[in-house]
Amino acid sequence: MRGKMRAALFAAAAVPFCFAGCAEQLTPPVREPEYDLEYTVNLPDLTPGFEVSPLIYGEFLEHIPGCIYGTIWAELLEDRKFYYAPGEEGLSPWTVFGKVAAAEGGCSGSDLAASLSDGAGISQQVMLREGRLNGSFYAGGEGTLTVKIADREQTFPLEGPFRKYTFTAEIAEGGEHTVSFTHTGGGMLLDSVSLMPSDNYCGMRRDTLDAMKALGGTIYRWPGGNFVSGYCWKDGIGDRDLRPSRRNEAWFADSGDLEEDRRRMAEAYSFYDLIEPNDMGTDEFLAMCGYIGAEPYMAVNTGSGSVEDAADLVEYCNGDAESEYGSLRAENGHALPYSIRYWCVGNEMQGDWQIGHVQIGEYVLRHNAFAEAMKAVDDDIFLTGCGDNASLWSDGMLASCAEHLDLIGEHLYAVNDPEKSNSSHMVSITGNFDLRLKNHRKLLEKYPEASHVRIAFDEYAFGWSAQATMRDALGIAAALNLFIENADIVAMANYSDAVFSASREDAPAALYADEGGCSFSPVGLVLQSYAQYMQKYVLTAFIRQTDRDTALDYQATISEDGKTVSLAIVNPSERTIAVRMQDERNTIETSVSIAGDAEEAIGDIGADAAGCTVENAPDTALIRPQSVHILVVRIG
Repeated sequence: MRGKMRAALFAAAAVPFCFAGCAEQLTPPVREPEYDLEYTVNLPDLTPGFEVSPLIYGEFLEHIPGCIYGTIWAELLEDRKFYYAPGEEGLSPWTVFGKVAAAEGGCSGSDLAASLSDGAGISQQVMLREGRLNGSFYAGGEGTLTVKIADREQTFPLEGPFRKYTFTAEIAEGGEHTVSFTHTGGGMLLDSVSLMPSDNYCGMRRDTLDAMKALGGTIYRWPGGNFVSGYCWKDGIGDRDLRPSRRNEAWFADSGDLEEDRRRMAEAYSFYDLIEPNDMGTDEFLAMCGYIGAEPYMAVNTGSGSVEDAADLVEYCNGDAESEYGSLRAENGHALPYSIRYWCVGNEMQGDWQIGHVQIGEYVLRHNAFAEAMKAVDDDIFLTGCGDNASLWSDGMLASCAEHLDLIGEHLYAVNDPEKSNSSHMVSITGNFDLRLKNHRKLLEKYPEASHVRIAFDEYAFGWSAQATMRDALGIAAALNLFIENADIVAMANYSDAVFSASREDAPAALYADEGGCSFSPVGLVLQSYAQYMQKYVLTAFIRQTDRDTALDYQATISEDGKTVSLAIVNPSERTIAVRMQDERNTIETSVSIAGDAEEAIGDIGADAAGCTVENAPDTALIRPQSVHILVVRIG
């Protein structure tokens, strides 16, 4: 069984890449290139080495400010299920006029609604794009409700008990507009209001999904992250309008003090920093993975969650339609099992910041109980356990959980020091990864029964202090080179995070989004290029460097048929380097270059500060300063 499972680990679904981040392919003009140094590439042995897992080109998503809501999720209204009383100062995003109050008896799982008297209403200021919008609300009572968006009004006669009403609206000019709901007549209750672009896909922004599809990430870890240790997946299934809003327990535990809530909200990035509407849940995440062509990697809650909840989630996703939770999935519109293969058992449970943290001696028992319950539902799933091999935690996991582990998770957010040189910046991440890889090999020697356990670097990036820059792209490319070099023990990697709001100046991301669209960061261009162009097997290669101060970092891969070699080169220096093949029978078919201002992340949405260009059949590949190159070589 172990052998079969390890082999299957490489069998990730084929991803149809759309290489949208790079410029149109170019045929270079015939002219004498200018460069500072000239290096040659030697391929001494074309024998393939270890198989490179396609899952190292993965991404991570978490319900954290600016990652899900407003970027992937298309909903335009905040607090649409009225977690706080409408108009509650410092907490509610709604402005009220007339007599408005919170009332019990709402239709959502939060069981709260807005009570509107005659002539009363609520409104929000919302950034809208030009085009068609789809809206809806639940209402019960007497009289009429008027919905006004910009200068357009629609009036709905109310028909007694709670029911859902729908509408459409055309926005002639994008920008900030007022969205209001005004009641006339007897008393009424309003709940679960919604407004989305009409081209949304299962509630998600198509422009963001299209950018994620172009990014080419092979596997997505979700829903966290620290978030998962306070998350109940059962809150996020079924009719989205009827799901409850909850506090985001990872960052907004209930103090019971409304003034404390106000203080925290004033410091928050957005309303959804603190309140989780449960609009994007399990089925939506899996619809996202289907749209972009990526494997889902589902995390379960081992912090505040129960063994039973984890097993129920496996059954919901993978059970047949006759099982208890499989039948619930079928009722929710998905008769066939999702057949998720990769499961993350908990998140960073070694840390005292994590909900439900315990010492390793107790946690190994918890991990094994979760693993046994989940495998009892589906024995073919792969399980990742929480690791931290800079401490004794991973030692305890491998000593006590080897039979309940396929992978062990490692998280790394490298120091981001703007005073460091480009090459030192690269080493700040690769040096840390290298230490963890060496520690893991020592643990495998110490515990032979765990020899099958490989590493999943299922959260990694440079530290949270700035948007992802070209300097970061150099380091991430060097990290990917290291993952490829250690393909025998690295099974997965998930860059953190796949997408963030462009207004988050402290968040590293592959993609940035705002109301105008999405843009690739330099790191996103690197991740896209590696997933698109690197080959299946590790290959030994040497670059003859006459000046070691350039500090090139490189790695080669070879195709299954042995006819194509892809060589990734990271140049942190200020020099332009000409690269030629030592054997002239081997020709460069394609040269992919990612370069730009090292200090910049992105420019305007849709106009990347770092650029990606693709050249066909250059005689000489010019490795630009502060750049990442991938050379696709045809073996002659």
